[in-house]
Amino acid sequence: MTPNNSPHASERLELKSNPGEVLRMLLNQEGFRVTEQRQKILEVMREVPEGDHLSAEGVYQKLTENGEKIGFSTIYRALHLLVDLGILRELALSEERKFYEFCDPLTEAHHHLICAQCGTVQEFEDATVLTLGSNEAINRGFSVLDCQFTVHGLCPQCAKAGQVVG
Repeated sequence: MTPNNSPHASERLELKSNPGEVLRMLLNQEGFRVTEQRQKILEVMREVPEGDHLSAEGVYQKLTENGEKIGFSTIYRALHLLVDLGILRELALSEERKFYEFCDPLTEAHHHLICAQCGTVQEFEDATVLTLGSNEAINRGFSVLDCQFTVHGLCPQCAKAGQVVG
């Protein structure tokens, strides 16, 4: 198995264009029900611009802005299920919370630069990171499921302003 691919990779090929049908197929295949809340959470994630990431709190805010009544525990359970199904990827972009993005096998593996002061996140692509991670995993007997690289530092604005982390 290669990074960004799960056992469900072929089913995700049309995820962005037809998320409801893909969700229905994967949930049924795994013995879960399709609920209105799961569909709405997936729709919120679908509307996130490429390169942006949402936390569970961000999903909650978007849903409540649209008049939805949904609890945090429902959102957390649904997000974890979508991660387990290989639809979303969970990212540790800050110490305070997890963020989520689509786990799409058709896009290049990307990595994250995170400003430790203001929280700005920038994505970048570099095939050498994936190659190095895959080689290390294979050399140590691991099967690669995903390869992410995160760099924490100061963005140019915070560095210029003399911001001190801590």
